[in-house]
Amino acid sequence: MLSDLFYRLRVLFRRQAVESEMDDELRFHFEQQVEKYMSAGATREEAVRRAHLAFGGAEQVKEECRDARGVNFLENLLQDVRYALRIFGRTPIITGIAILSLALGIGANTAIFSLIDTVMLRLLPVQNPQELVQLYRTSPPQNAEPTPSFTNPLWEQLRDHQDVFSGIFSWSSTQFDLAQGGEVRHANGIFASGGYFHALDVRPVAGRLIVPDDDRRGCSGVAVLSYGFWQDHFGGAQNAVGSAISLDHQSFRIVGVSSPGFYGLESGQKFDVAIPVCAAALFDGKESRIDQRSWWWLNIVGRVKQGISPEQLKARLGVLSPQVFGGAVPQDWAPAEQQSFVTRRLVSLPAAAGTSDLRRHFGQPLSILMAVVGLVLLIACANIASLMFARGVARTKEMAVRKALGASRTRLVRQLLTECILLSSAGALLGMLFARWGSVLLVRFISTANNPVFVDLSLDGRVLAFTAAVAILTGILFGLFPTIRSARVSLTSAMKGPGADEHRARFHPGKWIVASQVAMSLVLLVAAGLFLRSLVKLVTLDLGFDRNNVLLVAANLKTASVPPEQWLATGEDIESRLRSLPGVISVSRSIMTPISNFEWNNYIKADTPNPPTGDASLAYFNFISPTYFDTLRTPLLAGRAFNSNDTKTSPQVAIVNETFARRFFSTPNPVGKTFRVAADPGKPEPLVQIIGLVKDSKYESLREDTYATAFSPITQIPESFEPENFELRAATPPSGLAIAVQDAVAKLNKSIPLEFHTLAQQVDDSLVQERLLATLSAFFGALALLLAAIGLYGALSYLVNQRRTEFGIRIALGALPVSILHLVLWDLAAVLLGGIAAGLAISWAAAGLLRKLLFGLAPHDSVTLAVAIGLLTAVAFLAAYLPARRAMRGDPMTALRYE
Repeated sequence: MLSDLFYRLRVLFRRQAVESEMDDELRFHFEQQVEKYMSAGATREEAVRRAHLAFGGAEQVKEECRDARGVNFLENLLQDVRYALRIFGRTPIITGIAILSLALGIGANTAIFSLIDTVMLRLLPVQNPQELVQLYRTSPPQNAEPTPSFTNPLWEQLRDHQDVFSGIFSWSSTQFDLAQGGEVRHANGIFASGGYFHALDVRPVAGRLIVPDDDRRGCSGVAVLSYGFWQDHFGGAQNAVGSAISLDHQSFRIVGVSSPGFYGLESGQKFDVAIPVCAAALFDGKESRIDQRSWWWLNIVGRVKQGISPEQLKARLGVLSPQVFGGAVPQDWAPAEQQSFVTRRLVSLPAAAGTSDLRRHFGQPLSILMAVVGLVLLIACANIASLMFARGVARTKEMAVRKALGASRTRLVRQLLTECILLSSAGALLGMLFARWGSVLLVRFISTANNPVFVDLSLDGRVLAFTAAVAILTGILFGLFPTIRSARVSLTSAMKGPGADEHRARFHPGKWIVASQVAMSLVLLVAAGLFLRSLVKLVTLDLGFDRNNVLLVAANLKTASVPPEQWLATGEDIESRLRSLPGVISVSRSIMTPISNFEWNNYIKADTPNPPTGDASLAYFNFISPTYFDTLRTPLLAGRAFNSNDTKTSPQVAIVNETFARRFFSTPNPVGKTFRVAADPGKPEPLVQIIGLVKDSKYESLREDTYATAFSPITQIPESFEPENFELRAATPPSGLAIAVQDAVAKLNKSIPLEFHTLAQQVDDSLVQERLLATLSAFFGALALLLAAIGLYGALSYLVNQRRTEFGIRIALGALPVSILHLVLWDLAAVLLGGIAAGLAISWAAAGLLRKLLFGLAPHDSVTLAVAIGLLTAVAFLAAYLPARRAMRGDPMTALRYE
């Protein structure tokens, strides 16, 4: 095998030397045969004659040797490639359009697949990732969806009692502030248990990594840097190890740097700094999450021991569960809840590809986009198939001459397929450039200011194999049928002229190709229309507040070491300072800002007959300053706003929204009514009086059904919350206020960290998924429409050219040009109606897949279907205009002279 390959390579690069060696070898064997005959008594002349008869022709023998060693195959392949390049050179514009179409289609497929590969398929860059499993907990009933979060007491119980993992660790993602006050400088961090790096077999490039001795209660804290962070922030300096780094105003000693290429276990994120789990106590104060039995913050992954099967692992976790959960029961829970807690069970799922919120949020949208770009590629293939079919008809005489000279059908098919695959390969190479650019663009689409996405877009074998496979399959797909049809050329038909029989055939494959383009284009237009209309509905939705010109400022008083008893006064002081800034119209503060993906809910007991119970009694809360509704411009419909008389010691009051009033009191004006907030057993449930009613507004996300929401004065917050959020309404674009806000807060306390966003941007960031689908589906829908128009134009031009003799005869016999127009449009109508019918059927069947991604629309929305059909029909008739006009203006004498 290797010798044959070496021989073929020598033929490619040293053809003359190989041919000379073959001549010498044949001459040697010929002379040996001559000597054999002469030793038997024949004369020299007779021996030479008999040797010639035995060997045959020298060139024939050489050809047989070349065939035996595959030399002819390589030569023919090179000839086919050279000939294909000459053919392409004769029609550079058409070839360029074909390559560009394929590049867009293949590049789009590669870009989407590259992101899918990174987010959903690629294994962690660690030793034997297939041995890793992530642990989950299930709650009764046992068919409930498993939850991956654990408390630290549960982690310690599992760590100390498990016997099925060779390595086990916990971790939790977080963000650290690197600044010493003022505007926040975020770094992605992880709390990592002592066995984190060892279980993953990650090695340091400098210093050492976190070990179990670093993760002990009461630890002072050490830090490990990621390789990228070390390079970006320390320039790769060796003296970074041993220095200190400030994280949320806490100093940590850097002990090492992890290996390059390791970004953590969460796809879509990369860690910058890792610190031990025990170091969380340094940030929490008295109520540390290390001891809290109701603080669910840790993820747990283990490396299964060799020889333990999945069934054995499942059984052992089942045995461990009562001991693990029994040793970490929350003591402040009700007895019934404690009993339920002990019945929870541990389960495991494969973690070879890591974990990812990105995978959960964008898995379905990426799959849909993959189907969309696949359809675009099929439309491009259909276009090029039509082109190859038309080119095949134009090359009928060429194929006939080659066949008459002895070329086999297989040889002709191979030549034409070589052209097709060469065309698709050129498209794939250009498409790789598009894919690189497109992948980066996709990552930008799904990134937000609050949640920047990081994915490793470096090419791997799977992406390259996918692109190569798509290139080859694409070439075969658009070239196979036209190639076989061209290779079946009839010598008699070729003598009559190109396509002499074609116009007599009632079945025309080009029509079916174009009809399929119309069908696929309609599917893409319907999907794009649905996503666009859904996005428009969300963007134009009445939110219940004015998002424009509002700056959001998050101030973390706890990080700045402000005592909890001073948080309220400090917040009031900051609010008054911000109110005096030039350009500020109004200032308020709150615990949560709208559409921030944070929530605070609880069950309430309404003071009314037959109050809602169970989940229907769940209400959402926010704690705000008196000017909150003025700043957000949420109308107060009844009652009064909060004022300075609503203090910590005064009776508790609340302002509720319209949904709250309808659900709990069945009245449009609940002012004066009261309710109680459910509390843990043994704790008081204070009475809350409703003093006002505000318009409904969105709370956590735009897609939510409006929640029943109660707003309480920030002075009556029942427990200390760490952050303070300030809302500033400005007369000008609010981003320009950031520096003035920093200066104002610094005069009070320079160490207070500040984080800036605009409310408009926060709302826009919540629509990342919808904007991704709408933008890309619209782009690919427009591209599909353009390709379909090109396909229709090419097909109708081809049909008009095939029927030019018929049209000439009709005109010569007195037919009006408009009748020729009717014939051309009839061809268009047949193709268009067939394609639209097929497209509607496909759209109807696939509509259910889009249901969860739409907002305020049915998947079979009639308006969207009508607009898509109308747009496609208009473009189709526009594409048909030029061929139809050419048919109407055809010269009958020219057509008859050709016939």
